[in-house]
Amino acid sequence: MKELSTYEQNLTEKGRQIYYQLKPKLEKKFDPSSYVGIEVQSGDYFVGDNTIEALEKARKKYPRRKFFLAQIGRLAGLLK
Repeated sequence: MKELSTYEQNLTEKGRQIYYQLKPKLEKKFDPSSYVGIEVQSGDYFVGDNTIEALEKARKKYPRRKFFLAQIGRLAGLLK
């Protein structure tokens, strides 16, 4: 398994912080089986029924960025 670079570790940590700030709002508004992709530089987030849908929405606005991905109510990690 490839180790994360320092840059990726920082993105992951920032994404985790943003996710926990958004989590109460997301849990009230969306189904717990939904996924959220967070663009960590802007704090913008994109919700989908699955990981592919959330990432497609995120990449439409930020095609060259990396995203923090989580299932609402659970924690995941960084996706390129």
